[in-house]
Parts: sequence; structure tokens; C-alpha cells
Amino acid sequence: MELRQHRYRPLVLCLLCFICILTLGGCISSASQPFRLLSTGDLTYPEDAKQAQITGKVTVSYDIQIDGSVTNVSVIQAEPPGVFDSEALRYVRTWMFVPAMKNGVPQVSENVESEISFKLHELMEAPPDY
Repeated sequence: MELRQHRYRPLVLCLLCFICILTLGGCISSASQPFRLLSTGDLTYPEDAKQAQITGKVTVSYDIQIDGSVTNVSVIQAEPPGVFDSEALRYVRTWMFVPAMKNGVPQVSENVESEISFKLHELMEAPPDY
């Protein structure tokens, strides 16, 4: 009986080592993750633009702090210029993120870019349900 136990011992040890490597690999990879959006405020369509049926988009740049808040928000590009800028800036400042992680430590993410689209329901083929 004792002879059989010794014969399988290397196989069992290899199997245990393989399981440990897989487990450690999962821990290491989960310790580094990109940021992800947690919540947003409400986007408000500017009344003047709504009355004139103007649509557009604004590309903004911002930093995500280790507490998930957004700072240093600025407009990179706007079409049409000046129509939706202030609302896009206000909206992005309401966002909260789960910060990026590197080796289990929260990281600041700088110069993140997002595009905010302004479209009227009446001018859309399939308006969103909100």
C-alpha cells in the first residue's frame, strides 16, 4: 500500500503546484485594472440649442483621482463651438469612477478623453428610452 502512495506523490505535487500557479496568476492580474465609470449625473440639453434644434458633440479631457472624482476638466473640441461646452463640462464633473489599479494600489489617470453627444429625440431615428 505504501508503494502506491509514493508512486502518485509526484503527480499530486505537480497538480498542487499547477493549481497554486493558476491561483497566483489570477491574483496578480486582478491587482492591475483600468478605471471604470461608476456613476454620472444628468445631462441637460441647453434650452437655446433645443429651441433652435441644434445638435453637436463635445470632446473633453479630464483626470481621474484616486478617490474616483474627476478634476482638470477641459474642452478639447466642440462642434458647434461654444454651444454645448459649459453643459459638457458640468456633466463630466459629476462622474465618479472606480480608479485604475496597479499592483493593488489606486492610480491617478491623466488626460482621459470622452466625447459627449447632444442629440434631440425628434431628430433621431431611434430615440433612447430615458
